[in-house]
Amino acid sequence: MMATGNSHPQTDIRQTEAEAREWFMLQAERPLYAGEQAAFEVWMQQPHNRNALQQLEQIDRGLAVLSATEEGARLRQPGALLSFFQNLRSYFGVSPLSGLVFACTLMLAVGVVYLASWQNHGESTTGYVSELAQIREITLPDGTKVTLGGDSAIETDFRSAARNVKLLRGQAFFDVSKDPERPFFVHAQGAEVRVVGTRFDVNAGNKMNPAVKVTVEQGIVDVAARSPGQQGPAATGKVRLTAGQQVNVREDQVSRITKVDAAQVAGWRQGKFSYRDAPLSEIVADANRYRKQRIVIGTPELANLRVTTAFTADQADTLVAMLEQSLPVRVFREPDGRVIIWPGSVES
Repeated sequence: MMATGNSHPQTDIRQTEAEAREWFMLQAERPLYAGEQAAFEVWMQQPHNRNALQQLEQIDRGLAVLSATEEGARLRQPGALLSFFQNLRSYFGVSPLSGLVFACTLMLAVGVVYLASWQNHGESTTGYVSELAQIREITLPDGTKVTLGGDSAIETDFRSAARNVKLLRGQAFFDVSKDPERPFFVHAQGAEVRVVGTRFDVNAGNKMNPAVKVTVEQGIVDVAARSPGQQGPAATGKVRLTAGQQVNVREDQVSRITKVDAAQVAGWRQGKFSYRDAPLSEIVADANRYRKQRIVIGTPELANLRVTTAFTADQADTLVAMLEQSLPVRVFREPDGRVIIWPGSVES
């Protein structure tokens, strides 16, 4: 069972690091259960615990970026990891708090998993990532253009007769190169999008609202829900979308089709975010990809609070104030910059 903190005046750094790694790996594997979430929140109240977890998250983000670079490809060669550990400071600017030993133990617990997961793929399987607040444009080998939103990642596999892309996290806009002989598929959690040539946006959702959102700007796409472990065609709840249409895929179900302004699809590519009757969890998740200090929704009841708002990427840091003025919520700002949103009835 995980510890909930350390009450000793002199913090046991190794214990704190071990707990941070355990929480990090567990959260990466699945959402926390109610009891675990409560224990985690208590654990995070200790500043040294928060610092350890934030350092791990920093290294994790750096590894995701590194794994998609030429240097990452070199590190996947036999024997290359030794020099990688020797150059850790130059890559991540590891603080002297715990020194190189802390960084290396974190890399052994998390980093090698990144590199190993890419190591077994063939030459036609490639990963691309974007950093926090970065909008990155990519041209795939078939000529398809992909725009990644902040803190997003995709993995491509063009080895078969079909062109397959996995949206691992975040958001991506696709301008697919036409090739009737090789259909183009985008996979995101339980959603599968099939297209020959079109322009569309996919948002992978988040922990509090795991629905995958698919929006078409131009052309035609087929969207279906795929059950975990399902083989063959993903025919569950299959729908066809045309320009200006949108659906959500969640829990093996495809929502009803809604209409949107085709001219406003993926406005985030120009740094513009617009929401109409959207869940607060979606807005917060999008904003967190464009700001350093995370916004946290304090209670599950707030996750589905419907919100209509608009902001630009350079307003991500001021979004909290905008929400506080327009919603029945209270905002608590912690010394490290993290912001927690609670219902308005919460006593200060």
